[in-house]
Amino acid sequence: MVVVADSSPLRYLSVLGQQDLLPALFGEIWIPAAVLIELSASSTPVGVRLFLENPPGWLKVRDPSEETVQTISAELDRGERAALALARELNADLVLLDDAAARSEATSLGFRITGTVGLLRLAAERGLINVPAIVGQLRQSGFYLSDSLIRAAFDEWL
Repeated sequence: MVVVADSSPLRYLSVLGQQDLLPALFGEIWIPAAVLIELSASSTPVGVRLFLENPPGWLKVRDPSEETVQTISAELDRGERAALALARELNADLVLLDDAAARSEATSLGFRITGTVGLLRLAAERGLINVPAIVGQLRQSGFYLSDSLIRAAFDEWL
């Protein structure tokens, strides 16, 4: 399975200390260098930057061609555009992103998508996480979670 990620799911899973869910769920994860740069910015939480100082072997970095990037909506940020362009070039089976506009663009391009909450739900279904603890940590991390989204995604574990 070819999986491409934008910065948000990597950021929040790293903040939660759950970045190793990704290889457990999918094996390899592909990102463009633009996403690596976003996650290395000084405004990014220290734990995320430390994680990416020496990226694990399962995190593969490859840049899409600028020509392919130009086919993606200019309304998205550079990392989102590059991630979707990379997904297009790799013929990805799944794209990991949270931003609503990026999700809409990915869907219009025909990609199957999920975000941080979807990843955590999949991990819960496989018994890989303590859902009440993770939901609490995710709320404290600054990730927006409505009560209805929590119920819809995790009610059977809460």
